[in-house]
Amino acid sequence: MATLNVTHTESITLNGQQFGGTNTLAISGINNVDKRIVTVPQSEIILASFSTAVAAGTYNEANVRYVRITNLDSTNHLYLVFKNEYNNECCMKLDKGQTFVYNADLASGLIDTMLANQVALGFTDATGDTGTGDSFIDNITANGAIIPGLRVSHDSGYIPASTSVGAVTGAANGVSAATSHTTVTRHATTGAESVSEGTGVDANGTSTYAAGFGDLVEITAEADSGSIQVEILVASV
Repeated sequence: MATLNVTHTESITLNGQQFGGTNTLAISGINNVDKRIVTVPQSEIILASFSTAVAAGTYNEANVRYVRITNLDSTNHLYLVFKNEYNNECCMKLDKGQTFVYNADLASGLIDTMLANQVALGFTDATGDTGTGDSFIDNITANGAIIPGLRVSHDSGYIPASTSVGAVTGAANGVSAATSHTTVTRHATTGAESVSEGTGVDANGTSTYAAGFGDLVEITAEADSGSIQVEILVASV
């Protein structure tokens, strides 16, 4: 067992004044480090996969504490794509010589660390109904912005605190328009979902949705031109 010390230093002097600085993070309990150099072609390949158990090319999502990806090329950039358990994806550009650090939760790893949508993650909807003992909001006027993983509250106060959107009806990851969804709570360290039941009846109340999380399950890369060497380091407890 060891401690991973990560140091981030900026050094710049502008008009005789120093604006740089150093920040250090110590991540204790590290038992496994995997460091590889991967040649990335002009087609999407998987750099790393994450799940509930270790397998060939797959890391245990709950144990990962640090992920670093460095573009070793001196000319071309990379497309980095991050995908979560709901198949939401986001793409980041990693230019020549640059490094991207994916910040894991220091207690629960990659569980509940990423969500993406095609629209703003925070919004309100004034058409859904709640019910006593119900674990869902229904009769929503079709809304394509509602996706699993968003946090949700209700102006009636009938939806318990720390509730999130579970399974969505009428949509596939927000591609079409949601007409209802289940309400769940997610365990802070395991991400396991449990039912969140309403405590009262309200018709056409206003639900407030906000940014939430899902588990990171995959990182892929694609070279903009030629082939690019990429260094990836994954540290786990």
